[in-house]
This record gives sequence, C-alpha cells and structure tokens, in this order.
Amino acid sequence: MKSIKDINYKIILIIPVILIAQYYLFKFGVITPMVKGVEIEIKDGDYIKDIDKFVMKLNDTVTLSTGKYIILPSYAKTPDIYFKNLDDSNIVNINENEVTANKEGTAVIGIMKNSRILKKINIKVVNPKVESLIATLDNDIKYVGQSARINSEVEVDYDEFKEKEPVIYESSDENILKIKGNTVEAVGVGKASLYIKAGTKETVFDYNIQAKIAKINIPSTIKIYEKETKKLNPKITTSPRGLKHGKIKYELVDRKVPIDYAISLEKDGTIVGLKEGTEKVRITCGNKQKIITIKVEKESIIDRIIENIQVNYEIINEKLSIDISWDYIKDINNYEIFLKNNSLGDLDYKLFDYIKVDESKISDNRVSTKIEVDLFEDNIPNLSLYVVGKDNNNISTKPSNVVNILPNLDNIEDETIENLVEEIDNENNMLTLTWDRLDIKDITYSIYVKDNNVENGFVLYENNIQDNSIDIPLKEEYDMDIYVVGSKYGKFSKQSNIINVKKYN
Repeated sequence: MKSIKDINYKIILIIPVILIAQYYLFKFGVITPMVKGVEIEIKDGDYIKDIDKFVMKLNDTVTLSTGKYIILPSYAKTPDIYFKNLDDSNIVNINENEVTANKEGTAVIGIMKNSRILKKINIKVVNPKVESLIATLDNDIKYVGQSARINSEVEVDYDEFKEKEPVIYESSDENILKIKGNTVEAVGVGKASLYIKAGTKETVFDYNIQAKIAKINIPSTIKIYEKETKKLNPKITTSPRGLKHGKIKYELVDRKVPIDYAISLEKDGTIVGLKEGTEKVRITCGNKQKIITIKVEKESIIDRIIENIQVNYEIINEKLSIDISWDYIKDINNYEIFLKNNSLGDLDYKLFDYIKVDESKISDNRVSTKIEVDLFEDNIPNLSLYVVGKDNNNISTKPSNVVNILPNLDNIEDETIENLVEEIDNENNMLTLTWDRLDIKDITYSIYVKDNNVENGFVLYENNIQDNSIDIPLKEEYDMDIYVVGSKYGKFSKQSNIINVKKYN
C-alpha cells in the first residue's frame, strides 16, 4: 500500500503538466475560451439607436462591430466570432460584417461563436415617407448675376430620420440657373426652373431671368410731323454687356381723352403724328425706364430729305448710263439732279437733269430715272451727284446724300453676299439679320424686303448699312422674303440667298 507521501508527490508532478497542457490547448484553439462583454454595434452607416434595437432605412447598408470584448483566459487564441441572420425573413442580408436592408420589417441578428449565440439584437428596417417639403429662398432672383441660398425643411413619418432625408436640387437649364451646394445663381437669360425634391415631394420655382439694364439710349426729344409714322428704336445696354434684354414697353405718360393726344402709340413703339403738340412717352425695359418727349410739328418741305438714294451704272454705246432711284416723298413730284464731274475739274455741282413724276405711276414708293454721261478718256469718269425735291411753289427739300462714282473700283460685281441668317425674338417682336462681310473697303449694304401679304415685289427697306447686321421690328403677323446686296459707288454685288420669315397667330 502506497503511502500518503507518494500520492502527494505524484499530484505535485501532474498539476504543472495539466496547466501547461491547458495553456497550449487554449493557445492553439483546441479549447475555445470564454467570451465576455461582446456587444453588437454599428460603426459605419446611417442608422438610429433605439432602446432595444437598431433602426435603418430600406436599401441602406451599415457596418457591424462586436465592440470591445474580453476573452478568458487572455492568452487563448481569439475565437472565430461572426454575425448571423437568426431568422428566415430575408429582411436583411449579411455579408461578413455588412448588413443591407432588403425590405421593411424587423430582423434578429446574432453574434456567433461556433454555433453558440453570444448576443442578439433586433434591426428594424423602415422606409421613411416624406410627408411635407417646405423650401424657401433668401433672395428673389430676377437678373443675371443674382443668387439665393436655398433653405429646405422636410417632415417624414419616421421622425428620427427627419434630418437624414436627402434633399436634391436640380436646374432645368444649367446655362440659365446654376446650382452650387445649396445656392442657386442666375448665369444666363431665359426661362428656367429650380426643382427641389425630397422623396416623392417636389417644390418648383419658375424663373424668367433677364439682363440687368444699365442704360436706355434714345434722344430725349424726338420730332415728328403730322401724319408721319416713326418707330422708336431705343438702344439697350445690359450689364454685363451683350446679353439679350427683356421686352421693351412703351406708354404715354399723361392721361387724356384719345382726341386730345398729339400722337398715337403702338405697343411696338410705332408713333404717328396726329396734330401739333407734345407728348411724353415712358420707355421701360427691365429695371430701367426713360421718359422722352415727342414733339409734333406741321410738316414743312424744307425739313424733308431725299432718302435711300441708289445708283447703278454701266457703259453702253461709249456712254456711262446711270440708273438713279430714291424714296418718293408724298406730294413732291418735281426732282432735280445735281452733278459734279471731278474728272473735268468741276468745282461746283451743276443742275444736270430735271424730272417731273406722276404719283399714280410710282412703283414700290420709289422714283427712278436714267441719265447719260460722257466717258473720260474711254474710262468711267469720277462723278459726284445728289438729288433735291421741289413742291409746286418751288420750295426745295433737303438734298440727298452725295453718291460718288469712281473709276477703277474693286470688282464688287463678282462678289456674293453669303450666309444670310435670321434670328427671331418673338418676345420683343424683333428680327435680327446677319451675313458675312465682304472684304472690300468702304462697302455698304442694302436690305430688300418683299411682303408676301400684299401683291408687290421686293422693296428697299434700308441702305447705306455699314455693319453686317440689322434689327427689323416685326408685326404681330408677318410673311416676308428678304435678301441683302453690297454696294460701293453705284456698283452692286450679287445678292445673298433669299430667306423667308413668317408667323401667323
């Protein structure tokens, strides 16, 4: 029989072996340690921590964490701890430590060690519905360059997500309204809308952005004769320059009965002299206005002027044949042509020809005649001419502009006006024509228009145009064919392409 002393001795030897064996069994994971203090936490993502659950939004993804836990004994190998969906509802989907909300409802998530549940928590998936969207701007936007800060307030049926509901700002035209963060700025002229969206709610702000007007340029006083028609044509300067300005508004300042007005005024700025007197007209464009005075006087022939004189010439039978035309002045049926032959050394103009016209035979409101001049050394002479009208009392109008005919001209007849294009501003009833400039010094351009609503041909609308563009006021309804020619000293280029512009209400 073994003694007590022998037994105690064996126990003392076995205990260290057991402790060493236990250490390595924990160290290499043969025995799993005890885990304490494990928690389910969300470290990344959009969520709400409720009392006994987490709340997340449908289709969102969050990142889970086990928190800071301890293992006993501390030297044991870290156990394999993972997350698991503890129900079959498919409300959420778990991929390693990421949870994605698939549909509304409540799912149970567990922290697992092997097959053992260490901790579990409920995750509620909600789809917050936007109940209201209130949006305001801290400034009114009307002109290019102005901006406003957008303020929005969202109410949702799941109130905890009120501050997390995204608000989206969109512009219907980034060339007119530009959005940076929560600020909208007017960067161009035109109509555009600002859309503010949250969930299914939407607020819309519609804008008609205009150019800020720096100046309205037009004479302060304009003279007009009785029965004369004139179109007010203010030049609008925008800030910044070159922008398209808004509609121009015209109105009579003084209130009178219609019979007392000295003029009639159309909404497009056309005035007609009714009787002697003065009227004040207010011109408004955008943020600017200007008041001008219209002075109506009795028509005097000495104040009239021969306008839109044109010449065209060619050599026929060793003579210079010159076609001359100008605008007819009503009731002025006598005209004198004065000529100075610079090739012969003339110092003064001399009366060269006299014509009497029959008003009933006037075509297209133009007077035309033909004269012949001798060549100078078999070449085209250097000539200057102008026209004067006279009434039956031998009182003269103002002379026309002087027209020069020079030898050795640029070959303008071989040139063609190209790329005539139109741009119509329906808001302001304005037609803008542009064309390619001819590379000829001192050339001018003439516009010819045919009104297809009446039975006539092309009529000279305006000549002596130095630029390669023109603005033409439009009526409410129109149908016109238009072309352009270049001219220099009585010689003409080939005409441009013919364009048609029309509008019917």
